[in-house]
Amino acid sequence: MAHPLFRRESPHRLVGIPLLARPCVLCGLRSQSGSLCTFCRHALTTPAQQLRCSRCALALPPLALLACPDCGAGQLSLQATVAGFDYEHPGDMLIHAFKISRRLEMAAVLAGLMVQQWRRHGPVLNAACRVIPVPSQRSALLRRGFNPAAVLARRVAHSLGLSARLHSVVAPSRDGQAQKNLGRQARRQAMRGAFSVRESLLGSDVLLVDDVLTTGATLDALARACRVAGASSVYALVAARAPWKWKAS
Repeated sequence: MAHPLFRRESPHRLVGIPLLARPCVLCGLRSQSGSLCTFCRHALTTPAQQLRCSRCALALPPLALLACPDCGAGQLSLQATVAGFDYEHPGDMLIHAFKISRRLEMAAVLAGLMVQQWRRHGPVLNAACRVIPVPSQRSALLRRGFNPAAVLARRVAHSLGLSARLHSVVAPSRDGQAQKNLGRQARRQAMRGAFSVRESLLGSDVLLVDDVLTTGATLDALARACRVAGASSVYALVAARAPWKWKAS
């Protein structure tokens, strides 16, 4: 299917689209299907159908036959992870508009894609499952003015009929920028013990929500904290999953 972000569309393909239809938030074409036009929705969700690691949602590279190269050796502390789309063009434009440009209306689009993929690929969650966002560091909150994961978690919980716990976790005080320079294993080790949960999760299932999953170190640390608090199962739902890239550990 041709995509207006990559190739100029023939005017004949636009015949039949109502003049009062809403513009697509990515390409600007009028859309009959809501905030995303058919072309952009196809471009976002089609790659999500490829073979993925069930534990960290990584689109598996060629020859990844025995273990996921991102979480296999690290034993990520999650039962399953689902991603709305991959963190690459054009999906990265949605994340940038939401987080950097502070276009909060994008939260509905992102949460919709996340819930859609969860219903297709995620396990059935019981009604008592708690939805917990990854907390932002204080410096990020001051700079951005909001926690993207919390905004998404509220919408995801509402769509799935679950309870959102937006203030259950104490955010880490360490410098997140320094973590970006570390390899996968070093970053995961540095994040150990970074979070603490303020309430008992004894016997509860937990769904963690974040905007972008890169190496999984943050979600792994938060999942471990939830297990310490008594959670029986911990899953994750993210808006975007970064593709695998080699980086020495």
